[in-house]
Amino acid sequence: MVDGAVELGPIVSPYAYEWFIRGELSAGRGDHEEAAIAFENATAASNADALLMARLAEELDESGASRRADRTLALARRSHPESARVALAEGRILHRRGDDQGAISALVRARRLAPTRDEPVVAMAEVLHERGHRRRANAILLEHVMMMPEGHAGAARRLSIDLARRTGDADTLRRALFLDPNMPSGARARAAGQLALETGRPALAARILDGETSSRRNAALWARALVESGARTKLAAVLSSREGAGLGTDLQRARLLVTIGEAERALPMLEASEPSPALRYERGHALWTQGRYLPAAARLADVPFGAADFEVSRLALADCSLALGRRGAAAESLSTVPHGSLAVRTKLAEIYLEADAMRPALRLFDPTVSAERAVLASLFEHAGRFEEAAAYYASVVVESNDGPALRARASAERLVSRGSIEAAIATLEHWAMIAPEDLYARVRLVELLREHGRVEAARREGRRVFELIGDRRLSERLKELLAGL
Repeated sequence: MVDGAVELGPIVSPYAYEWFIRGELSAGRGDHEEAAIAFENATAASNADALLMARLAEELDESGASRRADRTLALARRSHPESARVALAEGRILHRRGDDQGAISALVRARRLAPTRDEPVVAMAEVLHERGHRRRANAILLEHVMMMPEGHAGAARRLSIDLARRTGDADTLRRALFLDPNMPSGARARAAGQLALETGRPALAARILDGETSSRRNAALWARALVESGARTKLAAVLSSREGAGLGTDLQRARLLVTIGEAERALPMLEASEPSPALRYERGHALWTQGRYLPAAARLADVPFGAADFEVSRLALADCSLALGRRGAAAESLSTVPHGSLAVRTKLAEIYLEADAMRPALRLFDPTVSAERAVLASLFEHAGRFEEAAAYYASVVVESNDGPALRARASAERLVSRGSIEAAIATLEHWAMIAPEDLYARVRLVELLREHGRVEAARREGRRVFELIGDRRLSERLKELLAGL
């Protein structure tokens, strides 16, 4: 029995077997010289065994004794011309020496001599993968797994799955997982769909998960894939029909419809549901997204104090009041909410800022708390106090749950504070490509380009941004920067 498979061959004495075990243990520790000595002792007792000779050749080569390895390999080929073990050892040795073409030839021979064994196929796939032939490597592994009886070819399947994950090949992962008899189909689809989403292929993820949405996790992943692939209409049709039952309750599905911009479909579902504080909020929120601020405000005002959705309903009510030009009503709607909430204080500060009341806005926050410094940075920026905003951004300690916008701004300002303006520019340029709508970040980029002496780049970016700015203070800041170029 070798590697879990029965191999016919000459009887190996207990003495040779003991040296064989010692050799494998030494090789596992990376002590190839000791391993070579052990295998040499084993072959001295049983020189007719192809496995012992193949392992001796490999360990001699690993220990640097390449000439002795070649002589051992030549003897093994003469003694065992039909041994897949010897051909496999030759392939591994040639690959280690950089002769990949010779290695593949030897491994093809090993596969021909032992078509049911995993090792030659796995070794060949590893060589091809290292040479950049990833698709070919995966194709060879999948072909081998498909040829084998169910439950066999475990090493080839594991490598195929591993390579697919490492290379982001979701389609290959799906096929490799499909050939695993121990994995439920839903779990296979979820793993492959998740990989497709992670590698930016939402349409493929949606195809993989289509028909595999019986579990809530799969259904949520499928919905996300449809949204990211732009198939919102298809998702909306499912959510608003009986087919969407697997995607959650009526309320959950209606909430998702509002999130993807399909409030018109959500409202009939919400109106037909049993009344509750959560339902009142969702109705108001759906109307708010449609710009129907008066009926939205009426629904949101009905959410009672103490309800789980009370705070978010008051924030949405404040937004409705602001949209209707009723700043006092917006502030009043927040007066009944405990001001311990950062979201509520931030909204109040925005209301104060609209009234040019910066001092009471600043008093709402504790500058010793990093999360509150991030809000202060944004407030200073919107108030046109850009130097203070930059200083606050530089002092923010970014947490794992912070958004990418804050990460980009804080990172850029920390780099500026250390004198690494070029790196800060690169950070903001990258962020501007991802979020061109972040006009404050883009104006800061113009400023840094100017400071770094890249006048043409600053002028070019400034002209592009200028047409998009609606805020008076930011527009004046950009005019000031461009005037100095």
